[in-house]
Amino acid sequence: MASPPDDLETEPELVAHPTGPAGAQNLLGLVILWNAGNPEHAGAWLAVGAAEQSKARVLGRGNSRTDDDYARLFPVHQLPGLNQPVARLQNRSLSRVQLRVRCVTNSALAVENVGRCGLWVNGDAVQETLVRAGDVLEIGAQLTLLCTERPFRLGGIPVANHAFGVSDEHGFVGESPAAWWLRSECASMAPRDGHVIVFGATGTGKELVAASLHAMSRRPGPLVARNAATLPESLVDAELFGNVKGYPNPGMPDRSGLVGAADRGTLFLDEFADLPLEAQAHLLRVLDAGEYHRLGEAQARRSHFRLIAATNRAESALRADVLARFDFRIEVPALSGRREDIPLLARHLLHAMSENDPGMRARLFEDGIPRLTPPFVRQLTLRNYPSNVRELRHLLWSAVRQSPGDTLEWPRERPGPSGAPSPPSSGAGLEAVGAEELRTALEANNGSIEKSWRALGLSSRYVMIRLLRKHGISVTKQFGKR
Repeated sequence: MASPPDDLETEPELVAHPTGPAGAQNLLGLVILWNAGNPEHAGAWLAVGAAEQSKARVLGRGNSRTDDDYARLFPVHQLPGLNQPVARLQNRSLSRVQLRVRCVTNSALAVENVGRCGLWVNGDAVQETLVRAGDVLEIGAQLTLLCTERPFRLGGIPVANHAFGVSDEHGFVGESPAAWWLRSECASMAPRDGHVIVFGATGTGKELVAASLHAMSRRPGPLVARNAATLPESLVDAELFGNVKGYPNPGMPDRSGLVGAADRGTLFLDEFADLPLEAQAHLLRVLDAGEYHRLGEAQARRSHFRLIAATNRAESALRADVLARFDFRIEVPALSGRREDIPLLARHLLHAMSENDPGMRARLFEDGIPRLTPPFVRQLTLRNYPSNVRELRHLLWSAVRQSPGDTLEWPRERPGPSGAPSPPSSGAGLEAVGAEELRTALEANNGSIEKSWRALGLSSRYVMIRLLRKHGISVTKQFGKR
């Protein structure tokens, strides 16, 4: 491999010599979600260390010097088997020593702001505090970071065949360990013959998984896809196995069925658990031996197909004997399990949304990069997405429609039927959240508005602020006691 450019740091002792076998030790660190000076840094990893490696490190602009008091944090692109150094932070507004960061326990980093840019953690201004996995840090208008835990080095064997941070050849977007684990699972299962069942919540990308498994399998036959929930219960067998002409009703055309159409290829059945249990039982023989009968035909047929089934329901929704026919299972992670990928997904979706909209691209993009702000990226990352990428896309469209200027702004709350703001997500009206509940939530979360509104089930921090004003409650926070 070629030597890195001169302006790249080399891996420090922490990363070069971890405790235990390579890849076995998890490290706390920071993922760059957004960088005003280096957009290509999105998704890069800054490894801080484990509790036993408690020396402080600094984050700031430029390279290390011989007279530095502390080792520096530097970004890497974490790829399977490789931590690839990337260009140093170049933001002119960052101080050369902006943050001092130290791992104090296996679950917390001590962060001290010593530079000229302000520091916010989950939207609250701080000078020094403890951060844990899931916390979002903003350094002025320069950097947005996510505290997370990662292995020292990613395992798996897939080779990166895409530019870091963009869609790969199969449409997957993400550089988190969860995203690379999914790529590794697909690469491992694709060339094998066993049937595959894919579990995952709605909007997580189960169809992408099916398409990638088929593409990497190099099967000469087609990928035949159907939503199992759309199969009429009375015609399931006819749809799956086909029928001879005129059977079961006069005028019925001769059909090969989904199984026959997928011969030497792949049959993808989405919403598989929505098949009636009786209809699931009709698949047992064809899953075992590829043998089936068309309706109205005595002669057995054989299809050399592979079934990929997908469902957002639990295993209990499937017959146990059908589930046993699947040699391989994949669980597609939700966005909540790979929050560091959300800004990358948002950037990818915004590019796709603007592809046929030159006005949108001219207004909201600069040098091909969507104009985002640190608060916008923070809110994107901390938000929950029950329907995952589908909900993220809907939110982005709302932001595009409602942003009047050249930068995306967080969309306003959707009005209720009476024109008033939507109630808290828990379903209770604003008047149902009293002063005592507010004080209890604030005390439990050390005065953090960001954590308190989430604990109360409110729709946003702005609703929390309105409630605080309504009840005349002022907020103080003892920084560092989390």
